[in-house]
Amino acid sequence: MGEAPCDLLEAELALDRVEALLAAELPGHMRAFAQAYAARAPLPAAPDIAGRASSATVGRRALAHPVLADRGLALLRVVAPIVIERDAGVAAARARYASTTPSWSAYAALSALRDTVAKARFGRPARDVLRSLYGAPEPASAELPADITGWRDPDGQELDLAATWAALVDRFRLGSPALSPRVSDRAAEGRTERPGVQGLTIVRAEVRPRAFVVEPGREVIVVVPPHAASPAARFAVLHELGHAVANLLAPAGLPRVLDEAVASLVARDLERATPVAIAARTRRTQLARVLAAVERGERPGDSVAPSPPWALWHDPAAQAAYVAAEELADRLAVAPDLGAALAHERARI
Repeated sequence: MGEAPCDLLEAELALDRVEALLAAELPGHMRAFAQAYAARAPLPAAPDIAGRASSATVGRRALAHPVLADRGLALLRVVAPIVIERDAGVAAARARYASTTPSWSAYAALSALRDTVAKARFGRPARDVLRSLYGAPEPASAELPADITGWRDPDGQELDLAATWAALVDRFRLGSPALSPRVSDRAAEGRTERPGVQGLTIVRAEVRPRAFVVEPGREVIVVVPPHAASPAARFAVLHELGHAVANLLAPAGLPRVLDEAVASLVARDLERATPVAIAARTRRTQLARVLAAVERGERPGDSVAPSPPWALWHDPAAQAAYVAAEELADRLAVAPDLGAALAHERARI
């Protein structure tokens, strides 16, 4: 009877220490990561504290105490994927994707290595651990979808990034500090500056669009190409702006399904002006179901593609999150207050 308060206090103190170290190190790491990504430079390793097995242990112990469970889950969402991917065997196997065209047998070996680490650290296979942390149920399978004609063809249209972001700020009540995104071309030259105020920084570089959450609820960097000349390219930019919306609305961070649901919700704006985008969304969801079936061993990989797609190789369990996110986006689309809806869904997940 007398040990429970002591256990709770020890768990809380350990959680406080890890959270403080992450709060001190992660923002700088994410800014450096965004800069390196935009410059096509080698990506920096995650802070040591984020990849320690002991950090995951702290998160797991916090789950045993209801008053700490939410914080423990938030910690695990950060550190568990890093713990798995930082394992020397997993990292070496994953690196082969950059040096050669991997085979499906190599993908199976990589998945087995991930499972070995996850079972040792979390007691379950890697995909089960990640799906649980992402808030993603197992999706049903689907048939391989056909390509969408015209989706990737240049059409001469461009997004006005400043106007688009201003409209999103107003629509989702993000607040005046985020009204005017800071736009920089310097990251491609390796000289991104740390933003001085809350909100969004847009960096233009010749890379695929990607969002970097520096501090949830405060600072997001989105890297976009100088031009987005096709419906698919504009979708990709809007999707990343959606991640910015989600993570500026949620100060405590989000399960991946919610993050992806808001990204989908924002990207659906394209569908009003480009009807083919509706068919493309259906195709993306079908493809995610197919790839999720490959991940869980229900479907042979070589029936889908000659070699494993980048997403399966580098982003395990994401396909299940994408499918669940589309269903969540339908609910969020009719919510009168997106911030309140996210808080409700986060508590439910």
